[in-house]
Amino acid sequence: MKKIFITQRSDLFGKFNEKRDNLDSRFSSIFEKLNMIPIFIPNNVSLARKIIKNIKPNGIILSPGGDALKKDTRYQIEISLIKLACKNNIPLLGICRGAQSINIYFKGKIKKIANHVRKNHALKTDLLNKKTITINSYHDYGIKENYLGKNLKVLATTKDGSVELFKHKTKKIIGMMWHPERYKNLRSFELKFIKKFF
Repeated sequence: MKKIFITQRSDLFGKFNEKRDNLDSRFSSIFEKLNMIPIFIPNNVSLARKIIKNIKPNGIILSPGGDALKKDTRYQIEISLIKLACKNNIPLLGICRGAQSINIYFKGKIKKIANHVRKNHALKTDLLNKKTITINSYHDYGIKENYLGKNLKVLATTKDGSVELFKHKTKKIIGMMWHPERYKNLRSFELKFIKKFF
């Protein structure tokens, strides 16, 4: 079975502000359907480095949720994982915030955009073997084409010019701005795409 690193959010819970690493539980069904083993990366730099050093992953997912502009522990870990992917040619998929983190790493920008929180959009892309697909949208920070980082290529945009899918020109890195895990059932073309990518 392929082993996939996946990052987690770090949030404060309850009246005592208990700090917890967390991830949308719907990702579990994705890994189950793909017959892959998720390795959850904690928001602890030294422990994350030990995991990265001692386990060779077949792929990496930078998970959604949170502020990609915040220079916190998660940011440091994501930088390490992007470098690992680039150095060892490991497939790297960034989802929403994860895609934003990839773009920032490659010297791109993200900006606040309107009409992208809890909205659906139509996309045209050949990458998913579909002429037109409908995607969900939960981000208030987006990527316009002129904000795209160095050596990143646009694969799909919405009508308002927001980049929703991009890839690196020479490395196996893809950024996806929508949330495949938030559909009740993972759609077949996304399942095939993720499986093929890893």
